[in-house]
Amino acid sequence: MKKPVRIISFVLLMGVIALNSCKAPGPGNDEKDKAAVADTISRLMTEVTNYANQLNADSTFKYLSSDSSSIFMSAGMHYSHGNLYSVFRNLYSRLKSQQISVVSSIVKVPAPDVAVWIGFLKNSYITRADQVFDGWLCETWIWQRKTDGWKVIHYHESILSAPSPDQKKLVETALGKLAGELAVKSLKPEDMMPLLTEYLKKYPLVYGTTLAFAPFESNGKSIKRAPYFYRSGSEFKQVNLPEAYDYTASEWYAVPVRTKAPFWSSPYYDDGGGGVVMITYSIPLYGKDNVLTGVLTSDLELK
Repeated sequence: MKKPVRIISFVLLMGVIALNSCKAPGPGNDEKDKAAVADTISRLMTEVTNYANQLNADSTFKYLSSDSSSIFMSAGMHYSHGNLYSVFRNLYSRLKSQQISVVSSIVKVPAPDVAVWIGFLKNSYITRADQVFDGWLCETWIWQRKTDGWKVIHYHESILSAPSPDQKKLVETALGKLAGELAVKSLKPEDMMPLLTEYLKKYPLVYGTTLAFAPFESNGKSIKRAPYFYRSGSEFKQVNLPEAYDYTASEWYAVPVRTKAPFWSSPYYDDGGGGVVMITYSIPLYGKDNVLTGVLTSDLELK
């Protein structure tokens, strides 16, 4: 359950790293210089986002490299340098307003002259016909330092649809019913397979589910158990979240435990469980004497 990363972007990043790894190490490789590069790229991406909110396509993409080897992709389509400008000028001309906000982002600096910005963004816009849309963007920007400054040699944007209000209401009702049924049971991790796979069968909209048990102490060690079940085609698979992964610090677990109330998470890439971009609805589950049993979840895949 970490930041979103698209496969094509990862492959391109590995190629960039491989090419730059042939260079001799220099003073730019130390942590101080990497931090300075990361700060620069973060500042540039803030500038880019602000231009996008102003519906200014020329300024939004002014850092794109005009080199023919550069790769630009949006919504599964490949664009040349000129075509991308044209597409977004046309798109922005049909909007009345747009608000893009960064939910989460990270900057990787694999080489002194290369930086990778990966971000997950919420996008809300209103068309000139007063239609309102909400969605999510998963973006990767690979920057390279050239003689005339930092330029973008790869841009990849995936547009993900948010669940509809009706879909969210269905999940809220279904998980609430399941939580009520489980609250009166004495549960162990090994009990969850029939209970949660039956839940997935009943609600095809739900991609995956878990009961992440509250940690308990054993021989001086904190034990965490969260058997995760998800659909794969017509089958259901199970994985146990890695012991090294502290799910209690994750938003989908920590917030409902703190507030003692159901909670919809921000979107995230789940590489510890189902391996997709998802949004999670969580309900804290309490047993006898109001003791926390764990957090019960439903995941909806964003496509």
